[in-house]
Amino acid sequence: MPVAEGPSEVARFLAVRPPFEGLATEELGELVAQTELEFYAAGTVILSEDGGPVTFLRVIHSGAVDITHDGQLLDLLGPGDSIGHAPMLAGLPPGFEARAAEDSLCYRIPVAVARPLLDRARSRELAVSVREPWHQPVARLIRSPTVRCEPMASIREVAREMTELGANAAVVNVRGGGFGIVTDRDIRTKIVAAGLPIGSPVATVMTSAVFTVRPERLGGDVLFEMLERGIRHAPVVNERGELIGVVEDADLFAVQPRAWFGARRSVARAQTVEELANVARRLPEIVADLHASNLRAREVARVLSALVDAITIRALELVSGAVRLPPDGLVWVAVGSQARREMTPASIPGGAVVCSEPPPAGWIESLGAALRSCNLVGEVVARSPQEWLAVEQEDELALTVLTERRPLWGTPRDPLPSLQGDHRDRVLAALARRALAQAPPTGFDADAVLESDGSRSDRLDIRRAAVIPIVELARWAGAAAGAVDGSTPERLATAAACGVLSDGDAQTLTDAFELALELRIGHHMTQVAAGSRPDDWIEIAAISPLLRDHLRDVFRAVASVQRGLGG
Repeated sequence: MPVAEGPSEVARFLAVRPPFEGLATEELGELVAQTELEFYAAGTVILSEDGGPVTFLRVIHSGAVDITHDGQLLDLLGPGDSIGHAPMLAGLPPGFEARAAEDSLCYRIPVAVARPLLDRARSRELAVSVREPWHQPVARLIRSPTVRCEPMASIREVAREMTELGANAAVVNVRGGGFGIVTDRDIRTKIVAAGLPIGSPVATVMTSAVFTVRPERLGGDVLFEMLERGIRHAPVVNERGELIGVVEDADLFAVQPRAWFGARRSVARAQTVEELANVARRLPEIVADLHASNLRAREVARVLSALVDAITIRALELVSGAVRLPPDGLVWVAVGSQARREMTPASIPGGAVVCSEPPPAGWIESLGAALRSCNLVGEVVARSPQEWLAVEQEDELALTVLTERRPLWGTPRDPLPSLQGDHRDRVLAALARRALAQAPPTGFDADAVLESDGSRSDRLDIRRAAVIPIVELARWAGAAAGAVDGSTPERLATAAACGVLSDGDAQTLTDAFELALELRIGHHMTQVAAGSRPDDWIEIAAISPLLRDHLRDVFRAVASVQRGLGG
């Protein structure tokens, strides 16, 4: 029931509450002009579970509102809290009932007005900025002139042209199509150090089977892939196979710190496990620098995962160089958050060995010691594909090897274990049980989080409450769709494409996951900066009202999908 209230009263109330507190005077005036005040008597339904799409954001002015599902109280909202902004933004029914617990007044704001405000407020509160080079097509970021040459051109001629044009690399036209590349570092190391004649053909020092990128790919994605591959240059080639130019890591850094690429090169150059461990000890400092430069959480996680990958691979190379290994049949797979490229400073790297024959005596022990010195995996487990399939389905490591892995090192002799028939049914059942095992909290009350069992706590375990439930749902849904690798959002997208999840559920869980990851990494970075060991406990009093609203939507999204899975 709409009621009248002067514009100045509306403005005063909204101006001190998120997400409206940062609005300019003109923006606030426009908002107030579109806002209505509604009265709801105690017991009146404001939003119904089976109602139509939510088209208004409501902010409680006075009174209290119960949020329920199937008769169970999930949350109690009070003055300043908003109702239904997640389903409003998605254009979906609420999935819960909002009922006035007492006589209540609410401001009603149309979606067209509320949507841009919520988008800006979330970005501002999470301190996330978009760095232009990271979000531009890579073709726009090429700065150096392109030097091209034929395979039989002399190294002297190519080096002279690179110097004249200020280029750090030259692209070699390979007969039959494709490209090779020679860099200034190739000239210093392969030619000078090896004593090759400067008149030798450039083909003798070029790198063939070059990693190339399409011009429309975003700079940030290309930089991450270059980091993972340990390279500094990539030819940009269009869909017709035509060379556009060469992009360098320096083109993509812009205002971002370079310490992570320096660490990547230090990993590659480490000649002993001790040198490698020294690089590994720098990871917290590097990650703190990345977060301070306003990278998004998923980008920080991907960089950290790439560096841990590089350290793991180098440890395997150093240990394996001292023993005689078979040419194939020995594969190291990353598992868990490392396999998903979603590591945070509090994550524990995971991995295992899939082998066609037992590794040489002492290799597993030496590898375990090397990884422990780098603060990575402690115990190393090696099994054949058949043995991994035969392990009890409640075994966490076996489940991740079967459903959440990414090969890092080695060449398989036999196919990696895959789920078929009864094995698949048993594993999916185990994953479904795990996806339902962790019920999220239901909401907040003052400075306490309300757990699903009715208990209250003044601290929130962000990993247990929001991250793990979504990861487990994505692992089950991804496995049901046949995906054993990829990030949590990628698994959810695959599951939606295969009909395992609805598009709406997959998108809702993806948005919820990205918010939870932002909060988790931000919390870890605060602890690292203070010299503390990262953990996942966040004081409720430190969570702003706006982020509490977002977290409520995370909890409800997870609970809704869990209900659908549980039948």
